[in-house]
Amino acid sequence: MTSVIVRKMKVEDIDNVRNIDSVAWQELTRKLYPDLPKITPRTEMGILAYLHANPDGAVVAVDEHAGVIGSSFSHVWGKTGWVGPLTVLPSYQGIGVGKELLKHSLRHLEDRGCSDIGLETMPEQSENMGMYLKLGLRPEGLVIIMGKSLENHRPSEPPEAVSFERLSERPSAERHLLASVRHVSDALSPGLDYTSEVELTRKSSLGDTIFARHGREYCGFCTVHTVMRREGMCGAAVRCIGILPGRGNVVLDPMLASAEDLAAQAELPELMVPIPGNRRRAIDAALSRGYRVVQTLERMMWMGSSGITSGTGDNLSSWSG
Repeated sequence: MTSVIVRKMKVEDIDNVRNIDSVAWQELTRKLYPDLPKITPRTEMGILAYLHANPDGAVVAVDEHAGVIGSSFSHVWGKTGWVGPLTVLPSYQGIGVGKELLKHSLRHLEDRGCSDIGLETMPEQSENMGMYLKLGLRPEGLVIIMGKSLENHRPSEPPEAVSFERLSERPSAERHLLASVRHVSDALSPGLDYTSEVELTRKSSLGDTIFARHGREYCGFCTVHTVMRREGMCGAAVRCIGILPGRGNVVLDPMLASAEDLAAQAELPELMVPIPGNRRRAIDAALSRGYRVVQTLERMMWMGSSGITSGTGDNLSSWSG
């Protein structure tokens, strides 16, 4: 490790970062998932969006001879901070590069004032799980990624009690809508703030955010990415859903329907939604709408609360980059 340093990422590093990610994932799928199709590279747009969202939290590991050999991104949602993706070239794995990148990212999030800090990993990746445990992270529970085919999609009609608006259609109300995101986020977990995710999605043209209105009150939101992380991948992904406590029974199902409408209008064949494994009502709602389990992730905590084991509202998100 004496010849490796960790520094802030630069725009000119993006091609190297994309290549490292592609090589690492191809090696991983070769070992663990030989029947899966080849993993395509991350898009330049996606990497650039992460870099612009938190420039001080995007770092690379550089070998004095080989150049950039690893990278890590940090994300801040109010008092909640998470790390991902973290990637190291296979030939440099197992010698402490990933550990140094992760330690740097965790310290950055703590310096940013985050008190709930963690990440998500595939539980079957024993090497990564071992590294995280040795660094003091603790498993907190599964996040289930559920997917639905939109091949035979039909536009939905929301119930009379609930109406939905998209941020892209209400630019003059952006300030008010973002205030509702802060209100709902804080009600779910004091200090949590999803506005940075909503703003990143808008500014980087990654998708749109849907707002649920019950009477005169904005009681929930859903941010959907219609631009995928990897080249050639066709599908939409919910980044976060927040619904005020006590409103989920009325709002969650039509919120999912509205997100499906958004994805279908973008001519995408599938929508994926992250749901913590202990949110039985949300899982049942997804299953009743035809979703299936696509992947499971383990949320690992370095400090603070995971948002999985506490709270009464619908706080559905993934800490996976």
